[in-house]
Amino acid sequence: MRRPPADASGRPRHGAPRAPSRHQRDAHERPAARAARTRRPCDYTGITYDKLRGGSGIQRPCNDEHPDGTERIYVDGEFWSRPDYCESYGRDLVTGAPVEPTEYKALNPHGKAVIKAAEYLPPHEPPSEDHPFQLITGRTLYHFHTRTKTDRAPQLQAAAPEVWVEASAADASDRGWQDGDLLQVTTPRGAVTARLRISGIRPGVLFLPFHYGYWDTDAGHEPDDRGRAANELTLTDWDPASKQPIFKTAAANANKIAPAGGTPAPAPTTTGSRPVSSTVSPTRGDVTALTSERIDRTGDIR
Repeated sequence: MRRPPADASGRPRHGAPRAPSRHQRDAHERPAARAARTRRPCDYTGITYDKLRGGSGIQRPCNDEHPDGTERIYVDGEFWSRPDYCESYGRDLVTGAPVEPTEYKALNPHGKAVIKAAEYLPPHEPPSEDHPFQLITGRTLYHFHTRTKTDRAPQLQAAAPEVWVEASAADASDRGWQDGDLLQVTTPRGAVTARLRISGIRPGVLFLPFHYGYWDTDAGHEPDDRGRAANELTLTDWDPASKQPIFKTAAANANKIAPAGGTPAPAPTTTGSRPVSSTVSPTRGDVTALTSERIDRTGDIR
């Protein structure tokens, strides 16, 4: 169940009524919330708030038939795939068109999982003369999404404090780039300025981590003088079946705008961002990352 949309003060927007809950128990036990999960595979109408507070490991479905939860699902080769039980029948992976009930029944789904394979489709924006690189975006080990949590952990932030761009040793050599050089990565939609990490990435490919936006900059929500949000460079496109945006690829160019001047790229030296050179200081943790906590009988953490 979703709460009504709220503004920065916590008040509901557009005259939406406040959620009637005064306590987590109220939200859990609300009749509308219970009705939404009744007689479905995720049925947990038997999980009371007291059960939640009393322990962990209650597995769904948990209801009158299985008051203590269900240890295993899909037993005896029985799946929740019957046409008369499903709420939808899937979509075509290329067009996104919904599968009709007759098509679904023809797959003979009784007691079976339906596994679909998607054919390969090329990137929607291939490299060109003006944008010769294939840009890919992704994660680093040390951050989650836009760092609103991991930025608060000093050692995680220190491991990857700022955006960087990765290129192969061959591409760097061809263009006279050195590790730590300041590059401007451009696509038809925008630009990101980042220091270079020469890594083991495939030639012809650039990598940008997508964790860096503007919430922790003076501008607050937009670039001030240099862009650093990787997703601003990718296509405004989405998967036809899941509707998930395609934030992963774009055709790009890169140009050096300043030499390293002894400043290394702010990239970690582990996993895929490991530098090909051994002159970069390694990413390390130390005892300052250790912590301890004690949970007393009331459930409070000390």
